Amino acid sequence: MNNRPGPRAIHPEKVQLTDWKSSLKRIWHYLDSRRSKLVLVFFLTLVTTVVTIVGTRLNGIIIDRFISHGKLRLLLLVCLAMALMYITSSIFIYFQNKIMIRVAQDTSAQIRHDVFANLQQLPMRYFDTHDNGDVMSRLTNDVDNINTALMQTFVQLFTGVISVVGMGIAMLILSPLLTVIALLSSVATYIFTKAIARITQKAFVTQQQALGSLNTQIEESVSGKQLIQLFDHTAETMVAFDTTNTEYTKAAFRAQAFSSTIGPFNNMINNIAYVLITAAGALSILMGSHAITVGIIFTFLIYLRNFTGPINNILDLINTLQLSLASAERVFKLIDERPEQDATHARRLTHTEGNVTFEHVSFAYDQKMILQDINLSAKPGEVIALVGPTGAGKTTIMNLLTNLYPLQQGRILLDDVDVTDIQRHDLRRMVTIVQQEPFIFQMSIRENIRLGRLEATDAAVRLAAVRANADTFITQLPNGYDTILSENAHSLSQGQRQLLSIARAFVAEAPVLVLDEATASIDSNTEADVQKAMATLLQNKTSFVIAHRLSTIQAADQILVIDQGRIIERGTHQSLLAANGFYAKLYNSQFDS
Repeated sequence: MNNRPGPRAIHPEKVQLTDWKSSLKRIWHYLDSRRSKLVLVFFLTLVTTVVTIVGTRLNGIIIDRFISHGKLRLLLLVCLAMALMYITSSIFIYFQNKIMIRVAQDTSAQIRHDVFANLQQLPMRYFDTHDNGDVMSRLTNDVDNINTALMQTFVQLFTGVISVVGMGIAMLILSPLLTVIALLSSVATYIFTKAIARITQKAFVTQQQALGSLNTQIEESVSGKQLIQLFDHTAETMVAFDTTNTEYTKAAFRAQAFSSTIGPFNNMINNIAYVLITAAGALSILMGSHAITVGIIFTFLIYLRNFTGPINNILDLINTLQLSLASAERVFKLIDERPEQDATHARRLTHTEGNVTFEHVSFAYDQKMILQDINLSAKPGEVIALVGPTGAGKTTIMNLLTNLYPLQQGRILLDDVDVTDIQRHDLRRMVTIVQQEPFIFQMSIRENIRLGRLEATDAAVRLAAVRANADTFITQLPNGYDTILSENAHSLSQGQRQLLSIARAFVAEAPVLVLDEATASIDSNTEADVQKAMATLLQNKTSFVIAHRLSTIQAADQILVIDQGRIIERGTHQSLLAANGFYAKLYNSQFDS
């Protein structure tokens, strides 16, 4: 059974990396509370850069003044001082990286929290139109990409900016001529990198979209593995997977291939610059210039390496940056999805008698009319049965009662209060639904039952299980109520899972109850226990029973026959049989031999 109000229409997400500045600002906003740590990282980076500049210059001085003049004692003292400086610098780098890793992990955790929190509040319409695998990919892969960028890129940026500025000034002081040659090589690198970046932006967006599709297919294949095996659909599933996997591989290859050209090109430009600087310096010395010495050439080459190194590191990380920006847009797009919101005038409702009224309710989904002019009323203690063909709109009526989907026309009243005027938290505490396919979480049986009412005591949980006829099989389990269930409790039978769902409804103690084909997937042996439990559950509640097995609703106070979104018949079981209409034909067809 499909609990959605209409056919699922998946709309693949088309993300275009057009506002990367906005994404960077939002990431920076997440770093607001961690500014003090970033300042400390900046300070440590500044110290290590100064140490590198001073230490490198000392290398040149050693060549020109100590080695050439044989001052071994001074050489030893300077070398010891340099060793101490470099050890201190290494310690600072360690703490710099450690702090940045903590900042990155904390920031990623906050982003992940915001994504998950918004997911809990999104309307059902969002999940009807988006693949589960793509949503999961944003919450895991995309956030991890942001985390990687924070750990790598921010350190590189801090180090890079300070190093480039510091080394640039040092090179300019050392030799303006050689500095011009170095700057020309940097300009060439910048122009090439900017051209490649335009291509890689689109390529990485495509890669992330393909990854979302791949995750969706994996999630569906794992969830439906039993059906795949039963229908011998393994070969076809592998073909479909290989197709999607190939598309992702091509997209990833294209993105990585373009970005990987940056590193080799930059190395080539740097090597050419080294040759030109060495040649220019050597010619200057041979021509008798005293402005340049062997030590200055040696020092300048190291400065150039430390000048271009941070730039090259950032450029080499261009794939990480592009991938992270694509991921950031996908993540922030999900965070920006409008959550389910109560009306501004919505009121609290802590108690209800259970009077339910539908007045001229109509509903369309994706421009397809699902319900048309639905009118019904139910009083406390009454059982209202909804029957009709699959897709007639029975489940949609109940989804509108709980305000899962926005009501478009008409009114639904709970004790003369429009459900759209009731805060959703209160409304959904007043209505409990037992579904055909109960969902059991990966937690203890006790906690699964307590989901009906989180403040329920252990005694209340046990009583609910007894009333649901579930206590017997629970106490036979090795750890009883503390038994930890696997994903959706595959170790339990369908009937046992349904009994847990009914126990959950008992704990909820809601005045309005919906049984959505609760016995449709249960074998006849277990059905007796479930029917007995449901009969107890229905007492003193306003109850709606959606059923295909018409034998289960003969005692209903009122039966509504739904077809193509309209109520075409209503009455008791006997009166509808006597009318010999749609219901009578439907009922008799279930008992024809």
